[in-house]
Amino acid sequence: MRCIKCDTDNKLKDRKEHNGRCKNCQHTFTFDPKVMSGVDFTDKFFRQTLANLSVNDSLFFTQRQLYYFFNQRRNNKQTESLKWAGGCAIFVAIVLTFIFFITSGAFSFVWFLPLLLVATFGVALLISPNLRQRLRGNKPQKFSVTPEQVEAWYSRWHTINSDVVKLLSPPTSALERQSQALQINPEVKNYSFDRVVICDHPEIAQCLIANNFHFEHNCAVLSVDGYPHDIFEIVMEMLRRNPSLSVYALHDASTTGVELPHTLRTDSRWFAGSGANIFDLGLLPRQIFNHPVFVESGSQRAHAAVTVVSARVAATLQSDELRWLEAGNYVSLQSFTPQTLVRVVAQGIAKSRDPQASDALVPVTTGDGGGGVYIYASDSFG
Repeated sequence: MRCIKCDTDNKLKDRKEHNGRCKNCQHTFTFDPKVMSGVDFTDKFFRQTLANLSVNDSLFFTQRQLYYFFNQRRNNKQTESLKWAGGCAIFVAIVLTFIFFITSGAFSFVWFLPLLLVATFGVALLISPNLRQRLRGNKPQKFSVTPEQVEAWYSRWHTINSDVVKLLSPPTSALERQSQALQINPEVKNYSFDRVVICDHPEIAQCLIANNFHFEHNCAVLSVDGYPHDIFEIVMEMLRRNPSLSVYALHDASTTGVELPHTLRTDSRWFAGSGANIFDLGLLPRQIFNHPVFVESGSQRAHAAVTVVSARVAATLQSDELRWLEAGNYVSLQSFTPQTLVRVVAQGIAKSRDPQASDALVPVTTGDGGGGVYIYASDSFG
């Protein structure tokens, strides 16, 4: 096992003789699958997980995003090992069969072509990641570790290693911010925004803000529960001043998530009676059908336990989406990396501003007699 600090290869004997430290630089190994129960990965794997999730420390991410991403990388690692072993087994079996036919004198060109085709498939399986991906299909991802395990492993990593990691602390609540009132320059209130992204969870709003999405796209970012609490009311006042505001809903694929665009459109606390255009960026169930995502059930998380979709929102969904939701299924936005979320929202804004584009967001109509079109949505997530 190689040390992540000096790249020295340390055998198990070396690690034991140096009490779990590198024999060259004395850096402590955070994870050792040979001696730690429940650990089947190395320091290099964990460091690469953090680097990939943060795009080499350029993007902030949440604790939950780390949980999902760790599971995804661990699943891929295990699947690749199985596919590699399967490809090797096929190739070795073909070689042994070929040798048998040659040595036994039973070889015939009738057998040669099928053997050649199977051998070619075995080799292709070994060297082609795309082929292995197609064979794996688009089955839902599985959880192999718990949030508590990932949190404990990260805590151990952070204690031993001095790397600066862009893991966000949980967003502060409204009560926590009461004693930290922010003073806003009164002149700022004279301005407004042309667009705003409303998230159904503060963690998603926090992730977008931390990664400067609001600056780079001149776009306010809020959560439906009022995050960031210290400036929420001021920003809402500025938004309501714009008669041609564009509102982008970003939510989980869940019974509560799909209600968000309708709430923004009809609730007086939001944009009811205004001329704001509402765009549903997702997640909608149809956007993740047949994709290898983490599908969870209501029993796994309290917020998805409600399995009733209001009639007005149900009218905007396809029948298979409604069945999927009311079966208690959901997919969390935090199962996507910060890079994916930033890209999806940026693309959604771009699509909404070019209605003639072939991939523009399309209008969704309701059957409630409330004026017809009320949101725009897309059949794909990004």
